[in-house]
Amino acid sequence: MTVNEKIARLRLLMKRESIDTYIVSKSDPHQSEYTQEYWNQVKYISGFTGSAATVVITMNHAGLWTDGRYYIQAEQELAGSEFIMYGCTEPNVRDYDQFAADETQVGGTIGFNGDVMSTSQARAIQNLVRFKRISLNTDIDLIGEMWKDRPELSKSLIFNHHLRFCGVPRREKLAELRCRMKAGFADFYVISSIDDIAWLFNLRGNDMAYTTCFESYAVIDNKEAVLFVDLDKAVDVKDELEQDNVILLDIKEISSFLEEYTKNSGKKVVLINPRTVSHALLCKLKSCEIVERYVDLTASMKAVKNSVELYNLEDVNQRDGVAMVRFIIWLKENAGKGINEVDAAEKVTEFRRTGKNFVEPSFSTIAAYMSNAALMHYSAVKGACSEIKPLGVLLLDSGGSYYDGTTDITRTIVLGNISDELRHDYTLVLKSHISLADATFLYGVTGTNLDTFARMHMWKHNLDYKSGTGHGLGFFLNVHEGPHRISSIINDTVFEEDMIVTNEPGVYREGKHGIRIENTMQVVNHTENAFGRFMRFRIMSYCPIDLEGIIPELLTSDEKKWLNEYHKTVREKLNPHLLPEEREWLVSATDEI
Repeated sequence: MTVNEKIARLRLLMKRESIDTYIVSKSDPHQSEYTQEYWNQVKYISGFTGSAATVVITMNHAGLWTDGRYYIQAEQELAGSEFIMYGCTEPNVRDYDQFAADETQVGGTIGFNGDVMSTSQARAIQNLVRFKRISLNTDIDLIGEMWKDRPELSKSLIFNHHLRFCGVPRREKLAELRCRMKAGFADFYVISSIDDIAWLFNLRGNDMAYTTCFESYAVIDNKEAVLFVDLDKAVDVKDELEQDNVILLDIKEISSFLEEYTKNSGKKVVLINPRTVSHALLCKLKSCEIVERYVDLTASMKAVKNSVELYNLEDVNQRDGVAMVRFIIWLKENAGKGINEVDAAEKVTEFRRTGKNFVEPSFSTIAAYMSNAALMHYSAVKGACSEIKPLGVLLLDSGGSYYDGTTDITRTIVLGNISDELRHDYTLVLKSHISLADATFLYGVTGTNLDTFARMHMWKHNLDYKSGTGHGLGFFLNVHEGPHRISSIINDTVFEEDMIVTNEPGVYREGKHGIRIENTMQVVNHTENAFGRFMRFRIMSYCPIDLEGIIPELLTSDEKKWLNEYHKTVREKLNPHLLPEEREWLVSATDEI
């Protein structure tokens, strides 16, 4: 069926169920960033392939809401269909829930699948329609009924993440978690976030690409830890989990377990994160007193890396830097010799694969040549991508998922002649990057405060970028990890010592070019005095920043000093692992400016 035929079919099902407006979420039951194709109902109904979107269908309108990373992509992928794209971060644009409430008549019905709609999302919709006498039908999956060739759920095995990598036994993590629960007066804790569960139990899986998570739930009380998974996938870890007093139950039993648990335990205080626990699961907890935290306790725990994780991350970033140096040498030597963006993406993975402990890329590599790089999340497709020529720039945003850590790094690589505008933009991006990397800040600030360090250089030139400046980084987990981030969007998480965060400002000019420079950084203590405790960043990524894109006159002496010192560190870290000819190239690529 075409997209418009699918919309027509959905409207017939809506009419059958007396539903006036139907909301389609891209989410899985855990609100994961990366989901199995089984859950990607937005892609099925609309054809949009981006990682963030919500669809609203009425009897006379079809809309798709996405954020600034995907505006260009969404316009292209929705072209020719009935769908209209709405930029959810743009002024005067109604959010999807407000639109659904406004467009549904008084006394009408809004439908959605409560298994994949979070508690907070469902509550927002309920609050918007409460005075219009609009009913909610949350127990129906109309897309699932339509989707006859729906992909199967993964059966990949769950495996242990060994202590030499993760550093802290699951027993200790559970003990610390129970202490935090007790401080919050919670009798039990329902965890739905799959990366938190993987971290808490020192387990990993392969249910979806680019993340080592597996579909799961957990229920923790003062005595027991119950882990809900597909039991067929847990055969290799069952014995060890039982030795640590972890109870394994099938993932399909979560609803009945909660009903029975709450029925037999009296009035209990349950802790949940309404952003990750589904509306359907919340309905099973009606007999409990609900305590809500919009940041999971486990998320706060895993965001601060332990000493073993930090040691491993230092090592893995050096290996990753070697792979990047070898890639850049290959790229500059082969541009104009018939290679394309897909070749580049495959080559950088090939170089990473030669290093120890490599598992897979940590996300879908963005190898974007010139105007393609203006799409922040561009994905090259074999047979329909750009040839890389010996002029202009290639933006390479890539990373590795290793047993001993996760990497994420971006370089914009100059391949030949570039315009004055591109060179100017490149230098502004570098100034923004240095400004944040070299920042000293008072303990207690958040990523919202820190975001201005990077953007101020853009704003002076009436420029901006429609993305965050940095994100937390998982440890052999998701490449994007909260609760901290560096963004203009309000975030109240304080930056703590040994958190890991990226630094990736950029400039994106549609039809021309995209530029981004990204490193990974560790939050470290700097000094403490009568004025307070001050923090800084320590750079953990080691790869040259292309000097050919810079207008030196636009850099201050302090910025030049920072760049020269960074490049000196790159040489010191990488030279012992490089071949003689590679070291010679690196010396030239990191020459003092």
